[in-house]
Amino acid sequence: MPSKRYWAKNNFKLDFEETVNKTIFFIKNFNYKKFIHISTVSARCQLKTIYGINKKKSEEVVLKKLNNLVIRLGPMYGNGLDKGVLIDMLNSKTVYINGDSKYSFTNVSWVCEWIINNLNLYNGIKEIGSKDYLTLSQLAKKINSKSTFEGEIDNQTIIDKENYNSKSEDVLIFLRNITKK
Repeated sequence: MPSKRYWAKNNFKLDFEETVNKTIFFIKNFNYKKFIHISTVSARCQLKTIYGINKKKSEEVVLKKLNNLVIRLGPMYGNGLDKGVLIDMLNSKTVYINGDSKYSFTNVSWVCEWIINNLNLYNGIKEIGSKDYLTLSQLAKKINSKSTFEGEIDNQTIIDKENYNSKSEDVLIFLRNITKK
């Protein structure tokens, strides 16, 4: 199955339906004290793509009510990961993103724990995850990948005033463990 960003590019009407219209449906048809919307940093950094545009529009729907919370996530890794740049690099496949792209890799378990412990403390937009980053080329070298990179720069970094205890370099431990299996 292709990545969601690639799918959105090729199915722009369906992506609008699945991203924006479904968000409108949930906002209008459910009772809630606070609506928590899980989004992506693509809503900030990919506003020239269908995926980023629709993510941003869905956030705007949620933020019409001041108490609501949009949690923007960056690139994640964890158990069950079976596609994406990390898997492509492990398999030395071509990565269709510029190798100089900066990625703030964050463990999905860390993300879940943060959300559980903090969802009632914030409203508005909150970007969570590793504040540091690795370029894809740096990561490829560290894992001895023979991947080649082609495409545009796609920086997926976390911008937030808080310091988090998640480090992008921790993805290396995950990748070492995945190759041992």
